[in-house]
Amino acid sequence: MAKNILANQDPKLQAMIVEHTAPAPKEIPIDVPVLKRVARPLRHVKFIPVKSLAFHSKTGPMEFSYEKNIKTPIPKNKIVVRVSNVGLNPVDMKIRNGYTSALYGEIGLGREYSGVVTEVGENLNYAWHVGDEVYGIYYHPHLAVGCLQSSILVDPKVDPVLLRPDSITAEEAAGSLYCLATAYNILNKLSKNKYLKPESNILINGGTSSVGMFAIQLLKHHYKVQKKLVIVTSANGPQVLKKNFPDLADEMIFIDYLTCRGKASKPLRKMLEEKKISQFDSVTDAETILTYNESKFDIVLDFIGGYDILSHSSSLIHGGGAYVTTVGDYVANYKEDIFDSWDNPSANARKMFGSIIWSYNYSHYYFYPNAKTSSPSNDWIEQCGDFLKNGTVKCVIDKTFDWKDHKEAFSYMATQRAQGKLIMNVEKF
Repeated sequence: MAKNILANQDPKLQAMIVEHTAPAPKEIPIDVPVLKRVARPLRHVKFIPVKSLAFHSKTGPMEFSYEKNIKTPIPKNKIVVRVSNVGLNPVDMKIRNGYTSALYGEIGLGREYSGVVTEVGENLNYAWHVGDEVYGIYYHPHLAVGCLQSSILVDPKVDPVLLRPDSITAEEAAGSLYCLATAYNILNKLSKNKYLKPESNILINGGTSSVGMFAIQLLKHHYKVQKKLVIVTSANGPQVLKKNFPDLADEMIFIDYLTCRGKASKPLRKMLEEKKISQFDSVTDAETILTYNESKFDIVLDFIGGYDILSHSSSLIHGGGAYVTTVGDYVANYKEDIFDSWDNPSANARKMFGSIIWSYNYSHYYFYPNAKTSSPSNDWIEQCGDFLKNGTVKCVIDKTFDWKDHKEAFSYMATQRAQGKLIMNVEKF
C-alpha cells in the first residue's frame, strides 16, 4: 500500500517535501493601517491675571474676584496699566444703588486711578512706553467695569489718560482728574457764556467737597475772580480750607450750614440785607464781624443739592445770573441716590424756562469724561493736566485706605463727611 501511495504521489507535492539546499524566500511585510490615539498638542494661551473688587447687587457684599483676565497680545490700539491707587467717588455708590439684583453678574468699582504702563499695543509705541507713570479716568458706568483692580485695559482714544508729572504723587494723581475736570468744565462753560467774569460775585454750596475745592482754586488762580467767595460748609470746613489753601484764607467768607440746620438761605439773605457777616473761628473761639458790600450773587455753584437756595432765588441770585448744580433739587444721599436718575418736574421746568420765569439760567450738570467726544475747542484733558503739573490746583486727600479695608472706605464715604478725596491703595497681583 505504501509503495502504491509513493508511486502515485503528485510531483508538486513531492517537490515540496524534498529538502532543498537554497533557503526559502522571506515573507514580504505588508503595512496594515492602524488608528492610534495621540496626545493633542498644547496651545500656549497667555494672559495677564487680574484681581478686582466687585459686587453683584446693592445689598450684597463687595468681594475680591479673580474671574477676569486680560488676554495677550493686547489689541493694537490699547495699553495695559497696572493700577497702584484709585480715587473713590460718590458715583460708585450711585451706580451700585441701581443694581437691585444679581442678574447682571459681577460689577466693577472705581472711576479714576494712577499706575504704571505694563503692555503697549503695537500701534501706540510712539506715544506710550512700558514703565510710564500714568493717571486717568476709567468711566464705563453702563458696562459693569471699574478700575478698582490690579490691571486694566485702557483705550487712550476713549479713556482720558495722562503721564503723571513728578510734581504730584501717585495718590494725588488718583484723586484729581475726575473732580477737577468736573469743576473746570462747569467754569469753562460759564466763562464762554459770559456768566463768569473777574468781577463776578460767587456762592459755593459745598466748599469742602472735592469738586468744590477744585472750583475754589480755579476761580482764584485761573479765572482771577476778584471778589471774595462765599462758601457754605460745615463747622470745621473753614479750618480745612484755610489749612490747605493758606494763600486764599482771606479770600473766603463762610456760612456754617449746621448752625442754620441746612437752611443756608437765611444767613445769606441776612448778610445781603445787613451788609455784614459774623465769622466764628472754632480754633481760637474768636468771632469776627466782616463787612459785606456786595449785592446778589451772579453765580451759584451747588455741590450739595437741595431746594433751599432755589426757593429764595429772587432774593439771592441776580437777574441774568446762573445756578449750576451737580446734584439736583434733593440733598445728596449716597445710600439711596441712583446714577443717571430723572430730575423732578420742577427741575425740568427750570431747565426749559428758568431764564424766562426765574430770570436766571438753571443747569443740572452731568460730567461724561469720554476722551473721544472732547472737542478741539475744549481740550479739558490737557488743560487739567497742566493745572496739576504747574501747581495751579492741588488734590486735597482726606483719607487713604489699604485695599483690604475697602468696607471701611465705602462706609466712611457713605457718611458724606469726607472733606477731600478718599484714596484706596491697590495691591500688586
